[in-house]
Amino acid sequence: MLFHEESTGRTVRFDCSDLPVSEPVRDWLVRRLAERAGARSGVKRAKSFRTGYQVVRDFARSLAECEPSPAYPSDITAEHIRAFASRYEDPQTRRTCVTRLRIALRGCTELPEPARRELFQTRLPVKQASVQITAYSEAEWQKIMTALRRDVRLCRDRIRGGMRLLEQFRAGELEVGSAEAELGGLLDSFATSGDLPRARDGEGTAEVKRHGGVVSVMRMLSLSQQEAGAFALLLAALTAENLGTVAKWPAVHRRTDGGTGASSVALVEQRKPRRGPEREHRVAAVEDLPASLSSVLEQASGDETLFHSPLRLYALLLELTAPARWITGSTGAFINRRASDRGGQGSCWSDEIRIERWARSRGFPPVTRDGENGLPGIDVRRIRQTALEIQRRPVSHSRNTLRDHYLRRGETVREQSRKVVAEALEEQVAKARTAAEVAVLSPRLLSLATQDPDAAATEAGLAPEVLKSMASGERDTGVVACRDHRESPHAPVGEACPASFLNGCLSCANARALPHQLPVQIALHDRLAALRPNLDPQTWQARYALPLARLRSILGHYSAAEQTAARAAVTARHATLIDTLLSGRTDLR
Repeated sequence: MLFHEESTGRTVRFDCSDLPVSEPVRDWLVRRLAERAGARSGVKRAKSFRTGYQVVRDFARSLAECEPSPAYPSDITAEHIRAFASRYEDPQTRRTCVTRLRIALRGCTELPEPARRELFQTRLPVKQASVQITAYSEAEWQKIMTALRRDVRLCRDRIRGGMRLLEQFRAGELEVGSAEAELGGLLDSFATSGDLPRARDGEGTAEVKRHGGVVSVMRMLSLSQQEAGAFALLLAALTAENLGTVAKWPAVHRRTDGGTGASSVALVEQRKPRRGPEREHRVAAVEDLPASLSSVLEQASGDETLFHSPLRLYALLLELTAPARWITGSTGAFINRRASDRGGQGSCWSDEIRIERWARSRGFPPVTRDGENGLPGIDVRRIRQTALEIQRRPVSHSRNTLRDHYLRRGETVREQSRKVVAEALEEQVAKARTAAEVAVLSPRLLSLATQDPDAAATEAGLAPEVLKSMASGERDTGVVACRDHRESPHAPVGEACPASFLNGCLSCANARALPHQLPVQIALHDRLAALRPNLDPQTWQARYALPLARLRSILGHYSAAEQTAARAAVTARHATLIDTLLSGRTDLR
């Protein structure tokens, strides 16, 4: 069986001739594999296809070991399926392999119903919790970004210098016989033929060696594989796209302004084969910086704007890889040149990205030794997780996926969310408490009212006659006084207030607390507190929690000595009034 990769054009051979089963069963399994890799499937890479191929081989071996071995697909029984599953002792491995076999045999009408039920309806072992993917800390993120930006700066300066020298050579601006002219001639040879003059041993000629050798001269017009990886990682960090998707970006794109105006976006077609043929193609908007942020960064440094703008970084990448595309005819954005063709692929030119090589060459430890020597391991999943936590907007997925899959597992996001929620709740509680507080008229204010009624009324926000009647007790309700029971928020203006003396008055804007009411307020406070351990918690919370909180707010305006004196002044009349309030005999029915 030959598998053709769409993106690379590479053909990989998978040998199915040695499957240890009968010919009809072997043909059936091969057909299932071919359907899995068809044009309408989501399998586009040989690496992905290999997993299904391997599990089909394991299934064939399992069938061959059974007695009797099925001669036709219709002979496969539930016992054959159980024998295949029992090959894997580890529950997680069993779950993975059975799931892959389900994918390979899904929709197959030749599989008998008992075997189908056993394969598709048997409950698999519970999947173990996956490794938590966490975002990088701010310090770790800065170390990674610093290394990436350094590589981009170095290759930018080097290739731009090489392109300027090549232009000067072709324009005849270099002195004949000078070292610059000689190097310009080598660059012209490389840009024209894709190679440099070679000696018989395959190494560069003497003039090539005078300028640092083959690799050094070629690097003046081409990216190394590690530098292409740095560009891909930095673009993935700025856009929050998957690295594998970014690494396949083409150089061909669309600018609504033709690339000459002030358009802040480039449209790049990208592919995500796992989505299937109907949804694998998508247009990515590679954006420039917002105008406000761009102007601030331009004042600081031109490089800073570059390293915060996906569009400018993408444009720089296309500029630096243009000579490689002239030479190879490639349309990939990340075309690079390896030092040698050690893999035997027939060419040193490639658009393959190897992040692990970049990380190793820059001193970053493997992911399994994260934190070694104070440096983080480079994990592309953590790169995207961090970028999404920074941007907080969906990228190639829905808003629900961003919220429920990416942000929910971020410890930083959870901690920030807890703080935001706590601050909002505290703010609302403070507002509720402020709104619920009953205004307390102090003894000083009442003393002023006897000397200067108008000044005291102005300070209290009441009419002088209302303040006088409150001080005399004429407007007392249950445990507070009422400014005007015919201007109640609980009834139309002009009608008598129907609210409860216990709950309604203590939450009304018309209520005022006066010093002569302190004994009954303390008595009611103590009675409500005493009821708490003797009532159902939910009942007490619903009936008495709010009145008790408001009474405590009133008592807070008095000193401990004043409260003690008031508690001693509680009479039987106060106790009777409280019994009436708590029994509800004063409420409208």
